[in-house]
Amino acid sequence: MKRVIKDFKSVGTELIQQLIKTFPDGIYEDDLISITKPNGDKINVVELRTEDTIYLIKMNQELQARIDSFTGDFEGLDPYSDGYRETS
Repeated sequence: MKRVIKDFKSVGTELIQQLIKTFPDGIYEDDLISITKPNGDKINVVELRTEDTIYLIKMNQELQARIDSFTGDFEGLDPYSDGYRETS
């Protein structure tokens, strides 16, 4: 199986659609993996598996906004405030 690290700038529509299928409710902090680069910098990635490749996609606010525009998630909105769930 091939392993690929992708920067958010090189993520195409096909991978974004796959991310949306894999994470239909959006990507949250619990979905991120923190990696320390050899120079000591830390990056956050999300793992995406396809039939032949494991992608580690570097996440940032720009990519999150692109995904949110497809899923309808918007930062600052409570994802559980749709009126169908009971609040405690």
